Amino acid sequence: MKQFVTLALLVTLIGCNNSVRAPKVGRDDPYEAQQMHFASEELRHDTAVGKPIVSRDLAGLLFVSVPVRSAIDKTLYVDYRVTFYDQTGQEVGKTSWSHMTLESNVPQRVTVNSTTTRATDFQMDFRYSR
Repeated sequence: MKQFVTLALLVTLIGCNNSVRAPKVGRDDPYEAQQMHFASEELRHDTAVGKPIVSRDLAGLLFVSVPVRSAIDKTLYVDYRVTFYDQTGQEVGKTSWSHMTLESNVPQRVTVNSTTTRATDFQMDFRYSR
């Protein structure tokens, strides 16, 4: 009888638990997004990136030119892509990954343009070529 009462009490407690579990939410990111992102610390260390030059052409398209070079005595093979954003921070375009060879200590530029006049900002991502 004692086991029956314990079992009945257990079933009652389990059946009465109508609480709804809280959803899993993302953690706050303590770092603000920057315009230049590197896939690894090694790549960030091996390259030197200058201040972006941003302009608009007569049609209103956003043009971005970024000075970049291999900062080590080694040729680097990298990929880059650019994401464009409007004034509200919404993505309005993204290039595909493009390949670039960075000769040792030779200054070069990555130059891209948006495909819409709505673009007001950008983010450039770099990674080692695969």
